[in-house]
Amino acid sequence: MKTIAIVTAFPPSAGSLNEYGLHLVNAFAARSDIKKIIVIADKYKGEAPELDLDPKVEVKRVWRFNDPRAGIHILRALRTSQVEGALYNLQTASFGDSEIPAALGLLTPTVSQKTGIPSGVIMHNLVEAVDLSKTNLAKSPFRQKLVVAASYFVTKTMLMSGFMTVTLDSFWDILKEKYKAKNAFMVPHGSFPLATDIQIPDLVNRPNVIVTMGKFGTYKRLERTIGAIKNLNLSRTESQKIRLVIGGSDHPATPGYLKSLENEHKADANIMFHGYVAEEDVAPFFTQAKLAIFDYDSTTGSSGVLHQAAIYGTPAAYPMMGDFIDVTEREGLRGFNFTPLDQKALENSISRCIEDPALGQSFADSNRDVSTGVTMHTVASIQLQLLRKTKIGNFNALRRAKNSALRLQEISCSTPN
Repeated sequence: MKTIAIVTAFPPSAGSLNEYGLHLVNAFAARSDIKKIIVIADKYKGEAPELDLDPKVEVKRVWRFNDPRAGIHILRALRTSQVEGALYNLQTASFGDSEIPAALGLLTPTVSQKTGIPSGVIMHNLVEAVDLSKTNLAKSPFRQKLVVAASYFVTKTMLMSGFMTVTLDSFWDILKEKYKAKNAFMVPHGSFPLATDIQIPDLVNRPNVIVTMGKFGTYKRLERTIGAIKNLNLSRTESQKIRLVIGGSDHPATPGYLKSLENEHKADANIMFHGYVAEEDVAPFFTQAKLAIFDYDSTTGSSGVLHQAAIYGTPAAYPMMGDFIDVTEREGLRGFNFTPLDQKALENSISRCIEDPALGQSFADSNRDVSTGVTMHTVASIQLQLLRKTKIGNFNALRRAKNSALRLQEISCSTPN
């Protein structure tokens, strides 16, 4: 298998999982046994140039978010590209925040598999693991019920593709127990590589800066975080004040959310709205900070931003709920945990980090060790082995493994790059 397609949101687009897609593509491009990578990517508004990529990578932008015909465009691009296999980098809302385009797009891997292209899915979340009452569906119980019902059909159909991998053990448990899946595997999220010239200062040498990053407005909101920073700064001198830097954009379902907050707090110099964080700005964004905050009402999958913070030596504050429990208990990440939805508890976590840099440094060092344990190159090797086994139709050895994730890593490590 020398020529593969990767279907993903891809920078300079701001689509969900675009950074993960970039690092996955780069990891495949680094392999000597891959000759050509076709990135089937989303279209985006803007004039930013395409990234400077490896010569073996070609980007075809063929689909748009919320377009019910996205799958048709993707299948046409796959057919004309004459690829030997296709890997989809997805989450439940990759193709839209409306039910019909989202569902139709998610059926594409199975269609491409059935039309003769070995196809696999990296699925970053599952509806069963999401509290829909905390999402943009919060005000519509009927739509919540509709999504739950439709998601079973969609997931069951997606499992008719060659294979599906998930990034958390709890997701794998759902696929095994509820869907009786035989071609589902847990493959860790993987750590993004560090640029060779990046310097990671110790926390004691960083200013009193707190960062947060995401697509805000639904289950990721900022009112508590901003409130916490304002309250803590009331008792601090000018030189001691904490600065909050907010990176990211509006969730598609809540346009204008960040702009309204920016207008509300424009008089406070300690609340900064950075906007979208481009790939080249990710490292300085995190290494400027003593703490990264993840104040979510709900969770929808293993957080790529949390793994980025870990790689850049920035400890995290996050609520002990949902997938954050998973990454703490099963992946071994450590942080300044707080009670969900509790601003006072968040304030206490921020204070602990600022006042005890040695504890924060111990978390940062531990998380870097955990996050670098599985690199994107390992993830790419595992996914390629699965694509190859899909092509020859042989999953028997993997199905017998008690821990598919560990078994897959052993197989991938035995295969030369």
